[in-house]
Amino acid sequence: MRRELKLKKSVLSIAVLLIVVIIIAAGAGRFLVVDEPPRQSDVIVVLSGDKGERTVKGVELFQKHFAPYLLFSGGIVYNHVTMAELMGKHAEGLGIPKDAILLEDKADSTYENATFTLDIMKKKGLTSAIVVSSNYHMKRVKFLFEREFKNSGITLTYVAATDEYFAPSKWWSNNKSIMITINEYIKFAGYLFGKNA
Repeated sequence: MRRELKLKKSVLSIAVLLIVVIIIAAGAGRFLVVDEPPRQSDVIVVLSGDKGERTVKGVELFQKHFAPYLLFSGGIVYNHVTMAELMGKHAEGLGIPKDAILLEDKADSTYENATFTLDIMKKKGLTSAIVVSSNYHMKRVKFLFEREFKNSGITLTYVAATDEYFAPSKWWSNNKSIMITINEYIKFAGYLFGKNA
């Protein structure tokens, strides 16, 4: 009788644990997404690291008059060519005037995006920004930007660009989305346990 009771309790515990794991796993993609309504700001900061959706989202926000400047952040990708420069050219091709484009061309990580963007904003006296990145990247972006901009007096709003491969509610639906999700959690853990990871 005792053995049967123990076995039933064990099976029940395993079933409950399995249900909890499934619920957590199902929400793993949605947890990564931060997407706030855009607010009037001094600048739209667009981070590098995608195939152009982030730039398009930044341009869309600029064209809706949410800010008078676009600041592209991204370091060297080949020889002396920077992602910031490529993103700026893409924006120009979409109709953005050159004098509305600012470039931060040193960042090689999300941490550096935050640090170097903060320096530029302070130098230019900009006190608010809309930060744009891919939807799957936004939780990590917000974590790092909030940490680096703490006590700066600068107001930040986070707006996500949709990535065609990442499905927040069904992150397991394709290989690319699975890899994006796992990669984000690994990188996020790195930032949690190491300042400049």
